[in-house]
Parts: sequence; structure tokens; C-alpha cells
Amino acid sequence: MIVDAETELQFLKDLDHPNAQEWISKAVDRILEEKGAVIENKDQEAAFAGRMRRALMELGMRELDRLNDHHDRSFHDPLFDPSITPKVTFGDLADIYWTELKESYKENAVSDKRADEVESKITFFREAIGEGTPVSEIDDSVIQTLRSMLAQLPRYRNTLDAKLSIAELISLAEKKHLKVIGPVTQKEYLNCLRNILKVAVRKGYLSHNPAEGLQPIKKDKIAADKKRAPLDNDQICSFFTGTFYQSCTPDAAKPYLKKDRAWRFWLPLIMAMSGARPNEITQLHMDDIKVTKAGTWYLDMLETEDDDGKTFKTASSRRRVPIHEELIKIGFLDFVKVRKKQAKKEEKRLFWELTPDKYGNTTKYAARRFRESFLPQEIILTERQTFYSFRHTVRDALRRVDAPPETLLAIAGWSPTGKAVSDDYGDPGNPDLHVKWVNKISYPGLDLSFLYGVGANV
Repeated sequence: MIVDAETELQFLKDLDHPNAQEWISKAVDRILEEKGAVIENKDQEAAFAGRMRRALMELGMRELDRLNDHHDRSFHDPLFDPSITPKVTFGDLADIYWTELKESYKENAVSDKRADEVESKITFFREAIGEGTPVSEIDDSVIQTLRSMLAQLPRYRNTLDAKLSIAELISLAEKKHLKVIGPVTQKEYLNCLRNILKVAVRKGYLSHNPAEGLQPIKKDKIAADKKRAPLDNDQICSFFTGTFYQSCTPDAAKPYLKKDRAWRFWLPLIMAMSGARPNEITQLHMDDIKVTKAGTWYLDMLETEDDDGKTFKTASSRRRVPIHEELIKIGFLDFVKVRKKQAKKEEKRLFWELTPDKYGNTTKYAARRFRESFLPQEIILTERQTFYSFRHTVRDALRRVDAPPETLLAIAGWSPTGKAVSDDYGDPGNPDLHVKWVNKISYPGLDLSFLYGVGANV
């Protein structure tokens, strides 16, 4: 009898199990018939079926208690709490979740940008579910409605009219054929909801998490490692030998003299010769350009107490990247010396012209300029190619020379598979160990000798 009761409960927990669907349907029909009631609204019908499922699960758990001689509780699902305590609303639950999360974020130095992104998702659910909706009423029908709403939500909703409701935003997206948020973003929203409801389970407001295992309606057709495509050799050659870099040569007929010259010149070159992320480069301090005792120059991307607002994407982002010999020939070290002489006393960053946004991101403006103007002026990009593609191009360049996994991790933060504990012994990130591989980063057909020596005057 215990086995049968446990089996029936497992069936009821599986939303798609045919036995569970049959039991719920029969129970709904029986009660409606007894009461002489008819439900014509599909949403109400789904909500009632969800309540019935919870009721059947509650009966099943109470039966198990009797069979196991457990008499320490009178209910399992708060929806059937006989004491009828005051209802906890979703607004209350969201407040509890956000308060706990903010404390965790503070202790773990999570960026303001990340916190704002999560708070925006919580705000969405506050509106979509309703601040005053009792937590006990959040069931599968509510969750499925939210899942459907997310599949229709337009991208960049926060940049649209702030006065529009979610329903109005969805209607606007359909009317104007706006792009909706992708499966990855939908999944982030659903993960946020799942985490909120985990608190409800922990607090005893819900017997189970109705969002557990929930996935977006539409699966992402593009694998995570294919989201951004690298630039091919023809694009690399065309870009670095194009109009802008030609205008930076000493004998240029029309030299480029605008204020963005320094970061526009060096940012793509450093990315293409190191695999560093744009923000890692733009937030470099002048003192982050260092040399080992063996004479290897490198970019110090290790976090220190004096980093004054530096941010890193992952733990593996903290690394020391050898400076490619081509960059040295072009004049990067001389450029750093000049910048140190030109800098104001309080200035630390190498590319001080780039002002950080409110999250401390120093590359947002530069990335937008490259995406919207600088790259399209020189080359034609495919749909999945962006400014970030320089970083992915480096990975292909290192594959061509069979660079070892420890080098991929040390210079670009790409984690190898099958990593052993002993791999962290000693100093695996020592630039002296990896400079030979960095210097092998090259692109067939690309000759940068026309830029040798010009970097100091950029």
C-alpha cells in the first residue's frame, strides 16, 4: 500500500504523466458535476486543474502519513492549512528573496550591474504575477502563463515606454514585429523565478517548487560556443590594413587626429594578439604593464587592492598575459611611456579617455563605436560577428599552432577539459612559460610591418 501511494504521488508530480492527467480530469469533472458548475474560461479551467492536482497530492501525502504511522502534522501543502493563517503574498516573498540576495551580493562583491539585472527580473515577476497574489495560489497554470509571456516579451523592454504594462509591451512587439528575448534570456528569467520560489518552499509557503525543471518554450538552436563567430583571415587582413590604420602611418596623406585615436588604434590590436576581453584592456592601469625577471613583458590582469574599480568576468580572468612581439615592434611599450608622462597625477588607467559607465564598465562606448561604425567601415560582418570576435579569432590562431591547454587557460582564461589538481601547482600562469605561444599568434597574409614604430605617437 505504501509503494502504491508513493507511486501515485510520483505520477502526480510529473505534469505530463497520462495517469495523473486522467485522475485530475476525472476529479475536476466529478466536482463540477456535483456542484452543477461549468468553467468556460480556459485560464480558470487550468487554474482549477492545478488546484485539484495539489489537492490530490495532499491527500496522497496524508495517506502515506497514516500508513507510516506519522501523526506530527495535519497538512503538507500550505494551501490546505486548516489554521488559515494570514496569506503571504508574492510581493512579500519577492521582498524576502531580494533582501537575502542583496546581503549575499554585498558579502561576495557582486557587481552593481549584475544586481540591477536580477532586480529587473524580479520587478517583471512582481507585475506579471501580481504583488498581492497569495503565494499559495502559484501553481503550474500560473507558471505556464509566465512561460508563455516570456516567449512573447520584446527585447530591451526597459528602453521602451516605461508606462506600458507587460501585456501592452507584448502587444506592441506583435504589432511592430519587434524581436523577442531569446531562449537564453528566457532561461535566465525562469531561473530567477525558480530561485524565488525555492525560498517559498524553504519557508513552508509552498510544498514544492512548481518552476522546478522549467525550460523556455523555444529551445536555443545555437550552441553556447557558437554564439559569436570569429573573424576570418581575409577580414583580419582587411581591417588591420584598412583606411584607419593606413592613416596612422607617419607618411599618411590625411593622418587621423581625433581624440579616440589611442584606444581605437590599440584596442583591436591587443585583442587580436592576446585574446583579452575589451573591458580587460580598457581598464588596464599604466602600472599593469610589467616585465618578468627573464625579460618577458606582460599585461597584469591580476586583481589587487589598488585596482580601483576593476572588474573581472570569472576567476580565470585574473591572469598575466604576455605581450606579443608584434605589439612591441609597433610601439606599445613606448606608447605606455608616453602616456605615463602625459597623465595627470590622479590618472591610473592607460586609456583614460574612456569614461566608465555607472557599473564601472570602461568599454561600453568603445564597443558600440566599433560595432556600429569602425568595423563596418572596413569589413562586412556576418550576423554572429561582433567586436568580441577578435577574441574568438585568437583561439583559432592558437589552435593552428597546437598551443597546449594550460596556455589557453593562462593567457585567455579558456578552461581546458580534464584539468588535474596538480595543474595548479607551482606558477602555471607565469608569462615566461607562455610567451612563445603568444608570439605564434598570427594571421596568414597579415603584414603589420607598415605600423612598426608608430605606436608611440598614437
